[in-house]
Amino acid sequence: MLKGHVFDEQLFSSECFALFIDTFLGKECGVVKGCTLSNTSSSVTVSNGFFCVRGRFLEIEGSDTLATGTDNAYCKLICEINLSKENTESELTQAVLKIIKSTTGYPGLTQQDITDEGTIYQFEFAQFRTGTNGVTDFIDTRSYLDFDSIYSQVNTETKALIEEIKTQLEIVEDGSAYVLKDNIVEVSGNVSLNNGSGSVNVAYPTRI
Repeated sequence: MLKGHVFDEQLFSSECFALFIDTFLGKECGVVKGCTLSNTSSSVTVSNGFFCVRGRFLEIEGSDTLATGTDNAYCKLICEINLSKENTESELTQAVLKIIKSTTGYPGLTQQDITDEGTIYQFEFAQFRTGTNGVTDFIDTRSYLDFDSIYSQVNTETKALIEEIKTQLEIVEDGSAYVLKDNIVEVSGNVSLNNGSGSVNVAYPTRI
């Protein structure tokens, strides 16, 4: 069945939109605006801003503050997308800010391909440690989606490709990369090649 997502009277699904945005961004995730981080001895806060995770746009209105606890742990502040959950008209349940912890080292992130068959993707904001003295070793680990930087990267790669093409053209122009057709001689008959103590007969026609 053929479906239209950007046609009159048709629904533009979140799955389709996220896939196209994720493709345009090359699967990159990051903060677009705001989302400034701060912390106290017992909490971490993300201020208002916008960010994109695997093609899905999210916004923090005002600020979100999470309690950190005082257990001895290595922690990461993340936004987790879980597409196995169901949203309602009044509540977003498929995305949440949360703190993940480990007692042996900073926990790894679950980053499935949620534009394919995956359901969970975790985007990291910060890492820190907790203990009886509260939050320590707080590090901002946000990545960014800077569209000027994306353009600059594409521009740089394009210039590198153009320079490579120019180099190859220069090789062609000085004649080192090819032999002109006018320089090819067609020989027919038998050619005797001296090879030290004897000779070798080669039957032609061919080209040399």
